[in-house]
Formats: sequence, C-alpha cells, structure tokens
Amino acid sequence: MYSVLIVDDERPVIESISYMLRKNRPELQIAGTATSGREAIRKAEENKPDIILIDVKMPGINGLDALREIKRRMPYVMPILTTAYERFDIAQTAFELGVQEYLLKPFSQKKLIAAVDAAVQTLKRNSSGQGESLKHIELLHSLQGSIEQLFFKSIKLAGGLEDFIPFLQTTLSLHSTRGCIGLLAWEVSDERERSGPEAGDGPFESADGRIQLGRILLSKLKYKFPCLGSVSAEEILFFFPEIHGSISAPGEEDLGKIFKGNSGGREVPRWYFTLGGSVDLPRLPDSCHEARQHISRRKGEIAGGDVDLEMIRSRLPDWRSSIEDAVVQNRPVELDRLIDTDLMNIGDLDTARSVIVDLGLNIEHLHRFTSSYPPRVVRADSREELFSLCTGWFRYLAEQVILQRNSSMPLLLRRALEYIDVHYSRPVQLADVALEVEVSPAYLSNLFTRHLGRSFIDQLTDCRIDKARQLLAEKCHSIKTVSRMVGYQDPNYFSRLFKKCTGQSPSEYRP
Repeated sequence: MYSVLIVDDERPVIESISYMLRKNRPELQIAGTATSGREAIRKAEENKPDIILIDVKMPGINGLDALREIKRRMPYVMPILTTAYERFDIAQTAFELGVQEYLLKPFSQKKLIAAVDAAVQTLKRNSSGQGESLKHIELLHSLQGSIEQLFFKSIKLAGGLEDFIPFLQTTLSLHSTRGCIGLLAWEVSDERERSGPEAGDGPFESADGRIQLGRILLSKLKYKFPCLGSVSAEEILFFFPEIHGSISAPGEEDLGKIFKGNSGGREVPRWYFTLGGSVDLPRLPDSCHEARQHISRRKGEIAGGDVDLEMIRSRLPDWRSSIEDAVVQNRPVELDRLIDTDLMNIGDLDTARSVIVDLGLNIEHLHRFTSSYPPRVVRADSREELFSLCTGWFRYLAEQVILQRNSSMPLLLRRALEYIDVHYSRPVQLADVALEVEVSPAYLSNLFTRHLGRSFIDQLTDCRIDKARQLLAEKCHSIKTVSRMVGYQDPNYFSRLFKKCTGQSPSEYRP
C-alpha cells in the first residue's frame, strides 16, 4: 500500500483532494496533511510518504523550497506539484526536483487520479529495479518538443533566455556556448491565404500545407546539420550551434533540393532564407533580429535603419505586464493608449508585428485561449491595419477573460462586483458590500482572494482608477473633479494613488 501526504495552505483544497482520493483510490493511505512548507517537512519526516501532493505558493517556506528539503532527506518520494501559476521558472525547478506531475489549478478529479496513478506506476517500476533513470529518460523524451518551443519563444520575446540556457543544455545535451539563428520566411499573398488549400497548384499554399512542408524540411536538415527548429505557417526558425569554432548551416541550394525532393512536383510558395550573426547564447535574440532585418530588406519592407533592440528588450516586461493587466481588468481605454503610444511606435512594421503577436500569444497561453488573430496580425501590411487587428484581438481576449471568470465565479461575488461598479463614487466599505449580498465580511473577503487573487480594497481601487482613466480621456473635467467623481475627496491622495497604479500622474496621463 502506498501513502500520500497532501500539502496546501487552503483547508478546503486539502479536504477536496482527500475526498477524491478516498473515493477513487481507497487503497491509498492518506499519510497526513499540512498547510505550510515547514509543516510539510515535519510531516514528511514523521510519516515517510511515498507520494507528496504539494502546492507551490504557501506562507513562509514555499512548496518548491519545502520539496527541495524533503527530497534531500527522502530522495525516493514521488512529488506531484499543484499550482495556479503556469510559469517556466516553476516548471524548470519542478523538473530539477524530479516532479512526477504538474497540475494546474483548478484541476479535475480525472487529472488528479491520472497523476496519482502515474506516480504509483513509477514507484512500482522503481521497486522492480528499472530505477529512476528510466523515469527521467521517458520524461525527457516527452518534454523535448516543448523544451524546444520554449527555447524559441524566449528568443522571440528577447527575455528570460539566460535563465533557460542551463536547463536547455542539460535536457537536450547542448554543449555549445555560441550559435546563430536561421530564418526561413514564406511569401504568401493575402488573396491566396484566404482562398484556402484548394487555391493554386498544390497544398503548400495553405497554412497547414506550409507547416507540413516545414516539418519535413526540419527533419531532413537534422540528419545533416546539427540544429533545433520551430515551425509555423509563416516561418521556420532554426538554431545552429557553433561547434569547434565553426557553424555548419545549410545554404539556399540545400533547402531548394529538399523542397524539390519532397514536394511531389507541386509548386512550393516563394521563400527567403538567411542567417543572423554568430553570438553567445544569451545574445541569440540579437541574431534573430538581424536575420529578420535581412529578410525584411529582401522583401522590400523597409528601406534601412535599425530597431533599438535594447529598448525593446528593456520595455518588454513592462508591456507584457501592462497589456495583461489591462486585458484581465477589461480596460479598453488603457489598452488603446498602450497600443497607440507604445506598440505602434516600435521601429519597423515587422518588429511591431512580432512584439504584438508575442504579447497576445502570451495572454492566450496563460488563459488557455485560442483565436484566429495571430496569423492575421502577422500578415498586416500597414500600421493602420495592425492597429485595428491589435485592438480587436486584445479586446476579444478581455471579453474571453470575463466569460471565463463569470463561468466559475460564485453568484455572491458577481453581485458584489456589480455593487462596486455602481457605487464606486461613494465611500464603499467591505462591510457595506457584505451587507448588500447578505454574507459576513470575512466570507466575502475570502471570496475575493480565492477567485480573483486580490483583496476587496484592490478591486475597489482598480475600479476607481479605471473609471478615472476614462474620465481623463474625455478631457471634460478637471483633475479635482475627476478625483471626486471616482470616490476620492482628496485630489492629492488621488494623484499619488493614480501614479502608483498607472506609472503616470493624472496630468501626464491625460491625452
């Protein structure tokens, strides 16, 4: 019989997991529960569990640090991580700690049982002598494709690559410290793209067809040239490592032969290929940018001049945070301002498209959405079209976030939010809202924290500041009047709070 230790700082979560395990896997023994990292270490030492289900974010010692100490004392334990945060740094640390499964909250009963069953099977294999090495080999094979995609996403976003490189070198046996980015870009007219796979002479003019051909090309190249690759309908990104001081990479003639030999005599859409410069691995975004500049000039999209890549790299974290915050909080005025004043002023059109696609895909990935916007943004051939598509995409994402939130939000919390939205200009207290929805203030506060990840006062402040943004954009009211209209009688306090929330004073923000 195998035993399980359940660790989470929310008692209802512990009770829910315990119930699901007792109902579906009665043969497993609940070896104990803990609500903090420190308690988890103590309970693990006392009860010696075979499997540990542990949350990441807990007060004091967090789940990962607690797990690191537990694994040091009991290396055989099978960890299953539970978290509400889908972040690469968590996944990387989890992998290094030998985490068996990674469950994103809220997870279903089916996923929980599948994760526990997988841990039990691993324990059985280990006890039969197949050992820990087999588990890591299987895990590496299953993760390799995802690792490559994360690697190329880090290059496109020009951020986080330095922290990712040691993990990449370990998991993919990459021993080089330098290399370059290769870029193959397809040229497909908007008319052909809209016509679908039946248009033209063959299947390769459709998005699916180009992805299929790109995968064939990548698989063939890997036999001859050491490389990694990422295939999409618009382009293929390659990484060619520098080995013994030189890079082995294909030329256009090599690529042409592969296309000719694998297209079945069908017409292949026009394509461009180039290499960026060889750089140290943390500077691969520079190599990627250089390759994109070469392609853009060959296509005639820009007349020359360089984009300030350092500026883009330094601003990207702020853009990601600001755009995500505006989308999640449904602030259309703020979204339009960020798009118009920041994103539309990025150097050349190609770089602006790339940054916008990365920002949008980041939100889609975090909230598990998909949309038809990314390929349309990539094909935008003017700043006017790009602005329209970007605005439409981000507003669509904001609507999806609201629908997703409402589908899982208790009715009491929805009523509380509606009350705040109507009465924000008055002196609103938590007790007032609790009285309105007929629950205790403590219970309502817990609902805000559990479902929105924020306090009541944070929600009220965000509502007021968002209304203030809209009023300032109208240019009809003084700052003092706006302050009072959104519930702040002291204009100086309002101005300080507004700057803290937006990074600008009200007078700086006013368009």
